[in-house]
Amino acid sequence: MKFYSIAGVTVGFETKYELTEKRSRPYLCKESGFADFIIKLDYNNIEKKALETPLMTEQDWEYMQMGSNFYRALLEFGGFMLHASAVVVDGQAYCFSAHSGTGKSTHTSLWLELFKDRGAFLINDDKPAIKLENGRFMAYGTPFSGKHDLNKNTSVPLKAICFIERAETNSITRLKPAEVFSLLLNQTIRPAEEAKLDKLCELIDKLLTDIPVYKLKCNISLDAAQLAYNEMSGSN
Repeated sequence: MKFYSIAGVTVGFETKYELTEKRSRPYLCKESGFADFIIKLDYNNIEKKALETPLMTEQDWEYMQMGSNFYRALLEFGGFMLHASAVVVDGQAYCFSAHSGTGKSTHTSLWLELFKDRGAFLINDDKPAIKLENGRFMAYGTPFSGKHDLNKNTSVPLKAICFIERAETNSITRLKPAEVFSLLLNQTIRPAEEAKLDKLCELIDKLLTDIPVYKLKCNISLDAAQLAYNEMSGSN
């Protein structure tokens, strides 16, 4: 078994296929032997799912199941997954969330272009870990980052979260916590167990106290990225 340091915890797992092994390699611990938790997959179930879904292979299912199991376990350590593209500018992370196909990755690519001279980078393009550490929310890169495998093994303080909608005219507004709670629940893994769901809700409540959340209506332009940055960073 190999051991990996992901989102501030040490996790042990074995991989059967190349996809999960390759994407997890940057998170491999130099020393092994201890883990905060172990992930074991049911490969009979994975084979069954692959037969039922011709467009997904067994290695696709292994990668997806490993990520889901990791994020369920991370909840015990104060962390959860947010379906978002997380971009870092000046040492602070901005997470953009939306339904698949809306353009969250396209928007963060505009940030990379706009702030390339300031070292902007993606911490995770699809499923960053959001974790409460020492009273502060951090965004972590993880190996579980969607089909493009865009992530970095690092952590950055979380500055803001933004939900994106397509529009011809660019505008951004800050949302009230009551408007955001269900949006965040719909963009994470919701545990079936009541006790774990309570933990997730407590984390989200704390996050909404500490982290501002916005709604951005935008087109695909650098102006949209600049508007979002100005408002979310406090530059206005």
